[in-house]
This record gives sequence, C-alpha cells and structure tokens, in this order.
Amino acid sequence: MTPAEQVERYFWGTTAQSDHIGAEVETSFITSGGIPISLDVSQRIMRDLVNNGGWRVGDTKNDGEFIATVVSPFGDVLSYELGRQNLELATVPVDPAGLIAHTRKQLDVVYRVAAKHDAYPHFAPILDTNEDLLALPDKRDVTWLTLDGRSALRPLATISSVQFTLPVTVDTAIPILNRFGAQVAEFLADYPQEDVWYQYVAESSAGYRSDRYGGPSHFESLADYCQQLVQHDVVVDTKLVPMAQVDTLDIPLFLRSVWWYSRLRKHGDQLCVEVRPLPRRGDDQLDHQLQRVLAVARG
Repeated sequence: MTPAEQVERYFWGTTAQSDHIGAEVETSFITSGGIPISLDVSQRIMRDLVNNGGWRVGDTKNDGEFIATVVSPFGDVLSYELGRQNLELATVPVDPAGLIAHTRKQLDVVYRVAAKHDAYPHFAPILDTNEDLLALPDKRDVTWLTLDGRSALRPLATISSVQFTLPVTVDTAIPILNRFGAQVAEFLADYPQEDVWYQYVAESSAGYRSDRYGGPSHFESLADYCQQLVQHDVVVDTKLVPMAQVDTLDIPLFLRSVWWYSRLRKHGDQLCVEVRPLPRRGDDQLDHQLQRVLAVARG
C-alpha cells in the first residue's frame, strides 16, 4: 500500500456523524505595563485554574513540575502555542448555535484568573516584540526547535490565530475544501500572520517545500488530496525524511505538520475540516468569524 493509500484509508475509517463544531482560540497575555507575561506567570494561571477553578491538570513535563495543559470541567483544553504568553483554548465540540457563547464563557474564566496575576488578553494577531518568547512544553515543540533553528521558529511564538473544526463526511470533505480554496484570498486579506509563516518556511533549516504552508487550493478527489499531501517529507525524530524512506507513518502527527489553510483532520471517528487563516481579534469578532466559515462551508 502506498503512503497516499494509507492516508486515504485513515480518512475513510470514520463512522461518527455529528454537527458539532470545535474552536481553537489563541490569546497572547500581557502585563498591565504592556509586556509579555513570563513563563512563571502563565504557569501560575494554569495552577490557579486547577486549584481554584475546578480545572484539572492534563499533561505535564519535568516530572510534573511544568504544567503543559489544563482541562476545564467541560473538557476544553488550555495549552501553550509556542509562546510562553500565548495560550490556546481548544473547546470541546459544541452545537454551532452555542459554540461562541461556550467559547467566550471559558475564555472569561481564563481572563478572570489571569487578571489576578497581572495578565490581560492582547487582542491582536501579532504581538509586536523582539523578545524571544519561545516556550517548549511538549516533545513536538522541542523537535521543531531542533529541526528549524531558534531564529526561524521564534517569530511563530508572537502570532495568535483562531481556527474552527467542522465535521464532514468523506463525500462532502473535498467539495468543502475546494470552496475554502476558491475563497482563500478573502480570508488572507485580513491575516497578517501570512508573512510570518512564509518567513518561517523560508528561514527554517529544515528545508521544507515552499507549499508546506498554504498548500493547494483545489483537489480533484480525496485520493488527489492524499497524493498531494504525501509529497511532503516526514518529521522523524529531528530530521525531515522522504516519505518513501519512512517505515511506519504516524499519520495524525504527519497531518499536523503540513500547514495548509484548510486541511482534513480526524477527531476520534469524526472526519473534520480545519479552517486556519483567521486572525485573533477581539472576542466580539468570534461570531462574525464563525459565520464567515459556516457560510463558505454551506456553499
């Protein structure tokens, strides 16, 4: 079985049918003086959520001394997105009509706890600083640091985005991806992170193909999607390895490492389209961003 066929079979192995949508909202936190919060402060925020907010510790490192993720009573996950100040809230899948209310409620919980530690949300897609903000809470991030080099990776720690994950079927996945591809220029018109991403790909010592970020805008079929996907090398340990030389392909990890504007993911048994080129603005913009995504998805 070819690598493309392996990936296609992985996507075909979905049985769940849901209309619930997930959101991932990244937020940089700054002090009242306008500087990025320290790693110590972001750790205190996470501990406070656990000790006083009813959240629980998810993942840790350094024998439990460093908290990498915390989980809300509903199952939402708060984690680091490269930067020590950049915390991502990944919600549980929620009915579209209630997603933004749920997301904002959980964000408000984080904001209230953060304020106790002189940390406040910075509603902007890029944090204007030359400071090295990289925090590396999991093995994947350490791998990327070795692969890319610190100077290439560090600008990604300053950017904050919003993503929505939409449930699809194998039959609807490619038409929906193509609709987003046809309208991607409209999304990129308000996506200043674009330049940071292109700079990262160009300056990384890994030697990525130029279309590892962004990707194609049209696919003939699921098989075509998978064939174009596996043209990219695979991250193995701290190296890029041609697909043909990989004995065992970790498909979920590989899918996360190809940063197309819209891409297929699998959550449990549910096939999803993840829509990525959305900037972090104020919380009052989240519903507008969701409605834009839904309008495209529904055609």
